[in-house]
Amino acid sequence: MTVTTFSGTVEDGPVKLAANIRMPERAKVFVVVPDFDDQVNGKKFDLAELVSRMPSDYRATEEGFGEPVGKEEW
Repeated sequence: MTVTTFSGTVEDGPVKLAANIRMPERAKVFVVVPDFDDQVNGKKFDLAELVSRMPSDYRATEEGFGEPVGKEEW
């Protein structure tokens, strides 16, 4: 399979390529969006920053999810 790359932007839904490229109808395409999570969801979580906000005396507790109801092993 041959792969050709083009630059483009999203304009009201459709992708507009930077070059004057015409794609065949129903062409199979792959879209790679750099830093997609940052653009959609804002900044990613910073684990070190989250841990720094925890109280120094924090202790996790064990959670109970009830008795097994299938093939779970506890």
